[in-house]
Amino acid sequence: MKNGTIKNEIDRELAQMTFNQAMQKKVLSSKRRTISQKFLRYAAVFAAVILLSGTTAFAGYLILNKVNVNNSTLPELDTMKVINYKPLTAETDANGMIEESLVDYDVIESQMGISLLDSSLADNSFAQTKITTDNKDFAIITVDNYIIGDTYDYNYLPDENRYEYKSGSIYYSPVSLTVDIILSDSQLKNGWDTDYLGMYEYVESYTSAQGYKVNVIQDTTDADNVQNYVSEKCVVFVADGIRYTLKGRTSLETMKEIVDSMDY
Repeated sequence: MKNGTIKNEIDRELAQMTFNQAMQKKVLSSKRRTISQKFLRYAAVFAAVILLSGTTAFAGYLILNKVNVNNSTLPELDTMKVINYKPLTAETDANGMIEESLVDYDVIESQMGISLLDSSLADNSFAQTKITTDNKDFAIITVDNYIIGDTYDYNYLPDENRYEYKSGSIYYSPVSLTVDIILSDSQLKNGWDTDYLGMYEYVESYTSAQGYKVNVIQDTTDADNVQNYVSEKCVVFVADGIRYTLKGRTSLETMKEIVDSMDY
């Protein structure tokens, strides 16, 4: 897909959107936003971001898979690469997308014929795994409740398709996993940026035990308002061309232990 074609398609989608007063109020009152996946339905490559003002920023240049926090680019991670894969056989929707919920993270590896990092700390008891892909340019795997640690009393809420739980003394929330996979040369050329906007801050960068470059981000939403508040940490790294993001409310030391536990 050429850059001009992408822009035209995005403009067409934007023209069909209605931004009423209720929606505007919700956006303006939002404390934090993470922009990385919401616009996959509208373009097979990520060359545009809708800003809070409602305008479109179109990038006609090479993007190097940056991670940004409030418009500040973090230290460069290891390089993302095109991953060889087997296309999924599931039916696509009207936008050419596949969104499939699966029981097990390992099933995705088998279906796509790829190797993914996994943690020895992971527990499938309450994991909710989903893959979103256009089956040609990109794939995103999400695993909610990937590591539950000492959280407990899980109760499924069918109307919301999620679990409620009670916080532990080490894990104040379960840790989720997101895996971003580039499937084509065109996606690699266009890049894949991730932006953390609002109540987020950069913490540090370090090298993991396996030699991966890791960026650490955390939220600051309730840090000044809640006693003994434990921030949500986001650790982002690239391993063998695939980007992994682990997110959860626990200590930085625990998040680093999780990263070190990721193996094939």
